[in-house]
Amino acid sequence: MKQAIIFLKLWMISLLVGGLVSCQQETPVTSVIHIDAEGTIQTVNPDLYGITLEEINHAIDGGLYAEMIQNRSFEDGIPPLNCPYDARRRVITTPNGYDMPFMRLDSLPGWRPLSTNTWIYPDTKELLNEKNKRSLVVSITTSAQNGRGGVVAEGYNGLAIQQGQTYQLSFYLKGASVLPKNLHIALEDSIGNRVLSDVFTVSTHYEWKKYRHTFTANATSNKAILTFSSDSSQTFWLDVVSLFPETWKGRPNGQRQDIMEAIAKLQPRFVRFPGGAFVEGYTAGTYPVWKETLGNIAERKHFWNVWGYGTTNGTGYHEYLQLCEDLGAEPIYVINSGITNMSRRPRYESITEMDKLVQDALDAIGYANYPTDSVLGALRAKNGHPQPFHLKYVEIGSENYGHEYTKRFELFRKAIKEKWPEITVISNRLVGRQPRSEWHDTHFNGKNSFFLSNQSRYETVKSRYEWENTFVGEFGNMQSSEARTMSSAIAEACFLVGIENYPDMMSRIAYSPVLGNADYTKERWPMILFNNHQIVLSPSYYMWMLFSKYRGDEVIPSQVETYLRPTITNGFASVYMFDNCYEMNQVMIDGKPVEQGRILGGNWGISSGILTPVPNRWNYVLLGDSTASDYEFTSHIRRTKGSELIQFRVRNNGRLREQQDYISFTLGDGYARLYHQSGNVTDTLATTVKQPLVNNTDYNVRISCRKDSIFCYVDDVLVQKAGMRPYPSLASVATLDKKNSMLYLKVVNTTQHEEKAELNIQGISVDDAVDIIELAGDPETSNTFEKPDLIKPVKKKTTFTIGVPKTYKFPPSSITIMKFKVEK
Repeated sequence: MKQAIIFLKLWMISLLVGGLVSCQQETPVTSVIHIDAEGTIQTVNPDLYGITLEEINHAIDGGLYAEMIQNRSFEDGIPPLNCPYDARRRVITTPNGYDMPFMRLDSLPGWRPLSTNTWIYPDTKELLNEKNKRSLVVSITTSAQNGRGGVVAEGYNGLAIQQGQTYQLSFYLKGASVLPKNLHIALEDSIGNRVLSDVFTVSTHYEWKKYRHTFTANATSNKAILTFSSDSSQTFWLDVVSLFPETWKGRPNGQRQDIMEAIAKLQPRFVRFPGGAFVEGYTAGTYPVWKETLGNIAERKHFWNVWGYGTTNGTGYHEYLQLCEDLGAEPIYVINSGITNMSRRPRYESITEMDKLVQDALDAIGYANYPTDSVLGALRAKNGHPQPFHLKYVEIGSENYGHEYTKRFELFRKAIKEKWPEITVISNRLVGRQPRSEWHDTHFNGKNSFFLSNQSRYETVKSRYEWENTFVGEFGNMQSSEARTMSSAIAEACFLVGIENYPDMMSRIAYSPVLGNADYTKERWPMILFNNHQIVLSPSYYMWMLFSKYRGDEVIPSQVETYLRPTITNGFASVYMFDNCYEMNQVMIDGKPVEQGRILGGNWGISSGILTPVPNRWNYVLLGDSTASDYEFTSHIRRTKGSELIQFRVRNNGRLREQQDYISFTLGDGYARLYHQSGNVTDTLATTVKQPLVNNTDYNVRISCRKDSIFCYVDDVLVQKAGMRPYPSLASVATLDKKNSMLYLKVVNTTQHEEKAELNIQGISVDDAVDIIELAGDPETSNTFEKPDLIKPVKKKTTFTIGVPKTYKFPPSSITIMKFKVEK
């Protein structure tokens, strides 16, 4: 009835507008945006938008960190302590039995011989210092026939140099002979036939010596190389070979200019660093410890990180703090909680050994905040920053949870609050009865379906106490075919409108991942994609920039009357479990026994409606039709041992497990759960209820899918039901900028057609001339290196006709910022 009234009202408005404006047939008004400046005003949260910077996809090494040389200390290829290497499978195995991909132990990524008369190998005996575990030995054998020899540094898929620009070189060199030998160092083309800079010539010594030189490029190339060559036979060692272009703000050991300029345009109010899963690691020695990332780059701790490549920690704790200061952003420092990554068979630091980790956290805060007359403050000053950084926020762990995490978090919180009561200590989940001043971090790495269907998520929240301190440390569509497209920007913007309309519900929200090197990115698509010489800004980048910039001071109450599109998903029924602890028979879809399925895990046997999983592994099988929407799935189940869960997944949108987009009904731990898994977000659709599952007892499970509704039965008793949340056609938020006398209206059109809307502005007078910024494009379109400007903001102007309702046609799949001048 309510929807019918809205449609009737919109139809009457369309008749009125059509009659007043012209006799010509007009497009009908399909939505109304009501703005009531006399309603209850809320204060805008000015610090809402920020970013998370994490070493993932070579975002830092090979990206933000301006170092051009890959594997500069030749440490890649050293397995972490207590992690044996399997040469056949090329994996290392952690003490807890988790396999991590690894390279051959003699690998030298980023390096190769210059010619066939050169032999190179990582050396573990001739070391620069005790913290560097390998150097590179180079042996050249020359003759009149084979010419010069040497070694080449290729960087990250080539060195990008520009004519006239300078490049700072430093390296350590040791000769094998007491007699000096000449070595020539230069920037050259990719095959070493043409010199692209001046040539730096040195004489080798019989001990380690550091050399420095500034190259000036005499040509432009994106595939240049750095060569160490000689026309005479000789053997020498290299270590810590470093090449820096001009950096952002001229910082030593600093950041790449074009990437930092793009980040600066986002105007982030805070930066969360250095992760993410990177902070968690997967065993001892594979996560960053702040003290090991300071000072001389030749002595910083290198490790094989959780994302499967070597990390220099060249951008360390000090550099991140400096970066935040340069951006005018609050630093939010994430500290390992004593638990490694919980999706990689975690290692739990003994609770009796936690004192060291807690003290490390206190020292990290002291380094950032103490005056220079303290030991830690003096160390900060020695590293180039006498004034304190004024760190105010620390987060303990990332995506940790459970009783063991709670115990460790309390140790950190207690110690930090005793010494630094002004510090906000952030937990990964809501932990016990926290003080109201403290935050808990939740992550929304979801898919479009989650963001679109949760635009009104905070409108009906019952427990504001639980949500008001929420800190979203990672937000955005990633790891899917939708990422980086206009459709993902639309979905993300739709969700953010809901957050802005309820500013007391969230403390901060950070986009992640922000950065990714296109030559190393695998599935986790970032906001800013780059290679060694170019960046590509996604539609989500522009969306985030517009949402962050046009905030205002006060949220004006607004309401949108628009079409709500039902969410009707489709796809396979499926079963997912670990081990063979369940027996399943009479497996049917619409009353017909299932005879075959698409096996994605395990080695199921399927015959006459009987499914037989294999032991000791995940078992996953798709059943039925990938395009099915309305159907009924039934099965008799019996758990024969253990306490493992069983998931009945329905409507996975025809996608495989990796896409993580499905509805799941889960049993086995004493509860029945119904939720939508969208990317990494588990979105509960109905209140969890108790549902016993006794071993060696038969149960009849029935799941009925009808349009946008799901009904779940156990032994013919309805235990869970839910309707999928609809998608709004239009979503909007209005804010008032009192200083500049502007009313900002953000409008998101989630449809693929034009939406004509009436703008009903009450309680405030605005000019009829309006400045407009629009971000629009085909939903599947993404900016590319070849076409980096396919989608970007466009500025427009419009003037509304005096005396008639204000109407505007919002383009298909668009984000619109309307800037109304407020009349005084």
